[in-house]
Amino acid sequence: MQKVNPLISVIIPSYNSERFISKCLFSLLSQKVDFDYEIIVVDSSKDNTSEIIKDKFPSVKLIHLKEQTLPGAGRNIGISEAKGKIIAFTDSDCIVNNNWLQTALESINKGYSVVGGSVKNANSQTLISIADYFLTFNEFLPTMPKREVLFMPTCNLICKKEVFEDIGGFPPHLAAGEDTIFNYKASKKYKLLFNPRIKISHNNRDSFKKFFKHHYNFGLHAALLRKKYKLPGNIFVKYPPLIVLIPFVRFFLISLRMVRWNWKMLPSFIVSSPLIFIGILIWSVGFMKNMWWS
Repeated sequence: MQKVNPLISVIIPSYNSERFISKCLFSLLSQKVDFDYEIIVVDSSKDNTSEIIKDKFPSVKLIHLKEQTLPGAGRNIGISEAKGKIIAFTDSDCIVNNNWLQTALESINKGYSVVGGSVKNANSQTLISIADYFLTFNEFLPTMPKREVLFMPTCNLICKKEVFEDIGGFPPHLAAGEDTIFNYKASKKYKLLFNPRIKISHNNRDSFKKFFKHHYNFGLHAALLRKKYKLPGNIFVKYPPLIVLIPFVRFFLISLRMVRWNWKMLPSFIVSSPLIFIGILIWSVGFMKNMWWS
């Protein structure tokens, strides 16, 4: 529960989250910890998200913004109000394990300033959600080994507040990829630890419209960021003709990870692989549009 001097501040950016926000906050308020923590939701919804938080979760600090706010900007606002020395990020469509914060703190106490963990599929009822899950989180499945990495998604990211202040926060103007830049800057100065025991569950996109829109937009921003920064994959920016290889390279790398580390999930992966490849193609179209026509 929240206290006057929390050790950890949990920050959640939110937009039209009434479908998932209750499960997310219930999981956060059910943490088994031996320290104090606070929960801050930065919400710019047009639906009933804010009302749900006010009525059901009075202990949660709600910052309601009148205009729709991008995730990076929302996180920056939340951190400006945070009291904790450690900042934990998750998303409004996630459910965290009841030992999420405790396990993260154990990793931080072992000398890491930035840690993150694995992502389970919270809605594996449809092929679309399964494909979206593998396409988005194939590097962060629960069966992946504990290791140092260069990137972790902000749905499951915990860091010391001093790291955030040192890096300068998230780019507030990006609709996607703001976590990529945060991790890119952090990895230049700090070691990033992936610990699969720091576990959450994510509700993935379950309609074709949301699936296509999300991966198209991520392709657009992937190209944008690789024009500006020396991120992995910027070889496709230096040598544009290689872009035609992107779908095959991405699908090969995902398949390799599945075979090497996640063979128990191979049946689901194989069944959903046509949709996964379509998602990669949509991502590639966005990438190529930004490269060739922007």
